[in-house]
Amino acid sequence: MTILMMVAALAAAASPQASVPDDAKLAEQATVLGQCFVDKTTGADRIAVARWMLGAMSSAPQMADLIKVDSAGQIEADKKMAVLFTRLMVVDCAKEARPLFKARSRAGFEAAGGALGKIAMKELLSNPAASKGLESYTHYLNESDFAGLTK
Repeated sequence: MTILMMVAALAAAASPQASVPDDAKLAEQATVLGQCFVDKTTGADRIAVARWMLGAMSSAPQMADLIKVDSAGQIEADKKMAVLFTRLMVVDCAKEARPLFKARSRAGFEAAGGALGKIAMKELLSNPAASKGLESYTHYLNESDFAGLTK
């Protein structure tokens, strides 16, 4: 597996279908790498990850009517993510990344990247406006539809 394939695996971790390594030792190493990503990122780093993820999601046809990202903005988000990813992989978390890289564990990198995506979303949603935005759908709920759940 090439370095670029490993990078793609980490990027794929933002997907809800991120896999878990089969080998227990690799799964443990993925958890350790994911924790390193969490520990070594700042709030600004996490927002950069969230922005990059949003830009990537905007390229899906299903999102075209909801999210518009101009190409300059996407390029900037990609560049910031590349700098952050490089720093995390070769400086801050190199020791933790090495076993997964040597094992060519795509699933391991996906699992570790999932921790980064999760903390990025948590950081973004710590903003009251974003948190309130997640709740806005509740204005369209009908309480009577849920009455059967209390029985």
